[in-house]
Amino acid sequence: MKVNTLLIVPFVCCCMAFTPKPAGSLMIMESLSGPVTQNEIDAFKNHIRSLELPAPNSGNGWVFGNPGKQIEACGLMYEVSHDKEILDRMITLCDDALSGRDDILPTEKGGKLTCWTGKVEPVWPSSPAGKLPAGAGVEQGATLGHMAYCAYLILQNPAIWNEKVSIGDPNNFGATYKERALKYLKEGDYVIDNWIIPHFIRTNDHNHYYFPGAPNTYKANEPAPWNQAWLLTDGFTRLALCHKVLNDDPARLAKYIAIVKPNIDWFIGTAIPNRSAIGSDCRVYPYSLAQPRGMEDTNHFAYDSEGLVLAYNSGLFGLTLNDLLPFANTYIDVVLGTIRDGKFAGRVDGTTGTGHGGGDDFVRDEYIYWADIRPDAYQQIGSIEIKTNKIAQSPQITARLLWEKNRRHLKGL
Repeated sequence: MKVNTLLIVPFVCCCMAFTPKPAGSLMIMESLSGPVTQNEIDAFKNHIRSLELPAPNSGNGWVFGNPGKQIEACGLMYEVSHDKEILDRMITLCDDALSGRDDILPTEKGGKLTCWTGKVEPVWPSSPAGKLPAGAGVEQGATLGHMAYCAYLILQNPAIWNEKVSIGDPNNFGATYKERALKYLKEGDYVIDNWIIPHFIRTNDHNHYYFPGAPNTYKANEPAPWNQAWLLTDGFTRLALCHKVLNDDPARLAKYIAIVKPNIDWFIGTAIPNRSAIGSDCRVYPYSLAQPRGMEDTNHFAYDSEGLVLAYNSGLFGLTLNDLLPFANTYIDVVLGTIRDGKFAGRVDGTTGTGHGGGDDFVRDEYIYWADIRPDAYQQIGSIEIKTNKIAQSPQITARLLWEKNRRHLKGL
């Protein structure tokens, strides 16, 4: 069975295939239990050293493609190891992302493309390179979330603030770790202020995420599909965490929370109760409220899942374990609990279709977070990844699983 281990395309609009770059040395997981070992950390470091940077304006790579996922992987492994070589690789990726933003990237390198607004905007075009007008929407929040994650990790560690970043400062983003973090935060807020809030937040409707009308033609005047909504929430959440650590802008922090919370409540409140075959409390819901008769597939549900856990772990929005359990149960008891032709269910109701709803024979990296909510499923999820040989070549899967292994060890599990 052929399974694409690194490409996950969460929505149809302006998607672009990302071909995995030549792999570095193989990663390892010596055991599912105990502390993360130095061998596991070293294998991850050796692997990411050879990962190549993407070409500018290569579609949604910084959103949900390998480049964006590698930022997340480095962040998780830095949390585990506190190894600055991993942090520096994360910074290299974030520098590359920021320098490739359309309003920053020079024209001769493919930047300064006119967006559907008729202007050059602070976005990473989701459309293929050179296509005009350039496409961009709420998915921009994911790129902000990746960079703000790096900023947050630095800001949590004052001991390194005044140290020079070892890779240098080729883009003049800030020579020290703190300066670099503040640059990512400032530019993230800039995108929120100049792209997201003016176009996608309905301030007269509970701050819900909606696409605008003309000249925008993508889902005009429709609510953002849930997976895209969560990508935007990830950006707000990570930026808010940075401001909370710095305690530098209480008004902005409150504003971000006031935008995100009603959208989370909207998602949870509109999901429909369901029961798994073993009787656990689950949920079903459509891909979008604009398409209420459809059923969310497991490609898109991955981003809903990741966003829920990130929001819960942030402690910013009043989410409880009981809010998340029905969605964790949906993946673990319905999706993983339903196997047809060697694949897990392709939709949240346990059915399987084609395309995004075709199902997988492995656990997508975003779903590994559910092992933190349902600790009983950790061994099952880890065993699936090992059986399907995802550990060796997928930084995002390996990093998330090792991050979870570390958390379990610290909890004495």
